[in-house]
Amino acid sequence: MAYVFNTDLLLNDPDQEGARKEFPNIFFALNNPELRAAFRPFDERANAAKTRSRKWGVLAVLLATGALLLAGGEMLFHGLPKGQVRTLAAIGGVAGIASVLIGVFGIMFRERKMRWLADRLATERIRQFHFQSFVFGVKEILDGARDKQAADAFVEKRTADFAKFENECLSTVDDKLKEIVHHDHDEEGLIFEDISPSAPESDPHLDEYFRAYVLFRFNRQISYCDLILREGEGFWKHAPSQQAKILGGVALACVFGILLLHGLVFFGAIANIAWMKGPLVHVFAIWAAIIALSARTFEEGFQPEREIERMRQYRLALKRIYARFQRAPNVDAKLAAMVDLEKLSYEEMVLFLKGNYEAEFIM
Repeated sequence: MAYVFNTDLLLNDPDQEGARKEFPNIFFALNNPELRAAFRPFDERANAAKTRSRKWGVLAVLLATGALLLAGGEMLFHGLPKGQVRTLAAIGGVAGIASVLIGVFGIMFRERKMRWLADRLATERIRQFHFQSFVFGVKEILDGARDKQAADAFVEKRTADFAKFENECLSTVDDKLKEIVHHDHDEEGLIFEDISPSAPESDPHLDEYFRAYVLFRFNRQISYCDLILREGEGFWKHAPSQQAKILGGVALACVFGILLLHGLVFFGAIANIAWMKGPLVHVFAIWAAIIALSARTFEEGFQPEREIERMRQYRLALKRIYARFQRAPNVDAKLAAMVDLEKLSYEEMVLFLKGNYEAEFIM
């Protein structure tokens, strides 16, 4: 089954109905309409900004590649009419200038990238609020599973906490992004750090509570890592493995092409074969080098290898915490593992933001 995004937040009606049936006694703690209402605009804007940012980055590389290809093929244009030569030169010049404006000076690119990252920071902190309120509010949730008034009290307190969170975090998300990407960040990311989660061992709803966290937190995060690391999902959509394979293959093919073309020139010189020494072979060698550089620039922009390594490390850490959660001898040990997952989630988010902030589509 394909991975469906944001089912952990019960973003859609079928998700909510499924959770209500599976976890009827603690559904009030899983269902947060105010949080979903805040999440949606950030998520939609982040997705749109990411797409536009990367489109402009790709365009910058393609324009630079085209300008360099035209410059590198200059010796092939000697036989053309002067008007055509001037046109090609003008096209190359405009393409080169445009690529510099977009890539180096950030016109139509950097602003959208910062918007994407700031909104992604907001969505992930909203997600972290949701699950941290679930972890640190364990006692109130278990009380609410038995008593409607206690459940209402939990929801009321969570609403007040989220309003405070919106004011302190979401309203200043642009500044918080700059703080994260420009400075060493040693925070643990705990929103309720003044609380130590604890619950009685004998509570009848503990199993339902832990099953919900395993399904919506452990399993969803591990499944997301599996999605990112999966091959065959296409070049553009959640496919760093595919990106790394394609871009690496292009660069390697260009290197072999350059070796082959230089070999042709060498044997042409020895055997005095005119076409092997001709300008066409030299131009092809230059073009192969330019295309290899272009592939390398795409790698710097998309950073698939870095993304793959980050996801591998995150999945490994998730599975270790999950194993510790399963082996935990008591409730408090399980809750401690859940807190560690929340800290890990924040650390992974910081690495994601820093990595994508540093990525550049510049040749």
